[in-house]
Amino acid sequence: MVRQRKRLLWLLAALLPLPFAYGLRDVDNEPNPESVAAVTIVPLPRADGMVRLPESVFLMGTPRPGPVDQRPVHRVRLKSFWLDRTPVTNREFEAFVAATDYTTTAEQQGWSLLFDRNRARWNETEGVSWRHPTGADSSLVGKAEYPVVHVSWSDAVAYAAWAGKRLPTEAEFEFASRGGLSDTAYAWGRELTLSNRLQANYWQGKFPFTNLQLDGFYGVSPVESFSANSYGLFDMAGNAACWCADWYADDAYGSSRADTGDGPTTGTERVLRGGSWRSTSEKGNGLQVGDREHAAPTTTSDYIGFRCARDVKE
Repeated sequence: MVRQRKRLLWLLAALLPLPFAYGLRDVDNEPNPESVAAVTIVPLPRADGMVRLPESVFLMGTPRPGPVDQRPVHRVRLKSFWLDRTPVTNREFEAFVAATDYTTTAEQQGWSLLFDRNRARWNETEGVSWRHPTGADSSLVGKAEYPVVHVSWSDAVAYAAWAGKRLPTEAEFEFASRGGLSDTAYAWGRELTLSNRLQANYWQGKFPFTNLQLDGFYGVSPVESFSANSYGLFDMAGNAACWCADWYADDAYGSSRADTGDGPTTGTERVLRGGSWRSTSEKGNGLQVGDREHAAPTTTSDYIGFRCARDVKE
């Protein structure tokens, strides 16, 4: 009886439209919400601070009610690729600048966006850059392992080229964030918290006025402050939003290029993924695996960083 029931479920999955099939699960072995996160980390190949992710076909997007730019759910085929285990840190970015004498966008323009706690808004603050992340008089002392922020899309591309890498595509980032889990809202499972434990650095409270700081941080936190997902990747949600290679379009998922994982060829803004310390639990605000953000490529802020990818050489 159970075997016949499972065959029927798979037949229905094949016949149903994709958004319905996406949410179909084996009801005879239904995991509880917290057991989803208790997945043993997959022993994927690692080298030079990167994880090699397998060739795959996955379902990208959000089938449930949510922002329209996360639909329709569609199949994407990806080649195997490498991805940094963490966002690029101040220590790593400093090595790049020392080797190349590179000047970032924020340093050239003389200011960057910094969150004003008193006025609860972002201001164009003079003297702020990756070297001075929280104010013109601040420094990187004690922050070597924090994600670098106040970097533009061009800054991220320049670092990646120097390191022999590239920025991940939006599809690669979502696949990596899911960590092999299907039908889950977050990189760690179905619920925002597990056993009342926070799983990422994000804004607890009513944004932008009250941050309860239950995670112990107001802004960015050191990388690896929270558990990795099942692919062994850290900070795939929260902390610092990450630039992706793609241009942003709200209808990208319905384009003819969507199934290959390729984004639009033109645009005015670039995709940001993963949310940040200023993300909240609201849908579309960055923390969920299907959430999309976007900004002008020249944008620099105290919540924007990046991580790198690399092709697999055959």
